[in-house]
Amino acid sequence: MGEPIQVVPASAALSGAFFADIGIHGLFTLSFSIPSVTNANVVMVSMTELNGNTNLPFIGDATMTVHNVAPGNGIVQVRGEVDWDSNLSTRVYFLVT
Repeated sequence: MGEPIQVVPASAALSGAFFADIGIHGLFTLSFSIPSVTNANVVMVSMTELNGNTNLPFIGDATMTVHNVAPGNGIVQVRGEVDWDSNLSTRVYFLVT
């Protein structure tokens, strides 16, 4: 699986919200590094496509699906799918409780 992808806080007001921007397509399983997470946390994940010019979220023609989420010690594993033939700029959001 390789090294975990680093995430950043989404907002100072939401201390449990994080995101990571990746370029990806097809079915994937990735690990994301969130040091405060344990296997006792509830982690919710969503994805959105990013506009290549503005880097802002938008709904394009590709469908994006989160299949499985597994929190561990400092890591969140995500299995998902971006139904497109080439890499799309994608933002993965994490809400940790």
